[in-house]
Amino acid sequence: MECMIYRGQAGQDRYGVMNRVYYKDAHGAVVVMDVSRERTKEGACRWKNDLDQKVLLADGSQVPAVLVINKCDLDVNIDEKNLKELEEENRFIGVVRTSAKENYGIDEAILTVLRRVLENEKKGRYEASFPNSEGNVRIGDDKRQQKKKYGGCC
Repeated sequence: MECMIYRGQAGQDRYGVMNRVYYKDAHGAVVVMDVSRERTKEGACRWKNDLDQKVLLADGSQVPAVLVINKCDLDVNIDEKNLKELEEENRFIGVVRTSAKENYGIDEAILTVLRRVLENEKKGRYEASFPNSEGNVRIGDDKRQQKKKYGGCC
């Protein structure tokens, strides 16, 4: 793997639905919610659903995504059963508690996604990505048309 591109919206709910170009070539995702704001849980589920609808791996499976529960340094009660249901219902590959302020859990969250990405890469699921149908991107063979070059400098 050559690089990792971070595309974040810094809690901006107005970006709740992105077009498929935004997800193009995605091999993994980290979806973050704020444990102190219930509304962000709904937003995280919308992001995951949007991702699942717009990009697939070459074998038709979903792009691996981990759910990060941030601000766990705050004294907020977290219901374990609720988190497990959230993970299963939304098909996250894991749920990781983090605190950006206290600097814990972040490495675990990223490593969770990277391990799955590398596993998928070994299985040949990341060759290239291009639309397979309207609104979806399938990660598979690159069949883009080459633009013809005409004379001149442009």
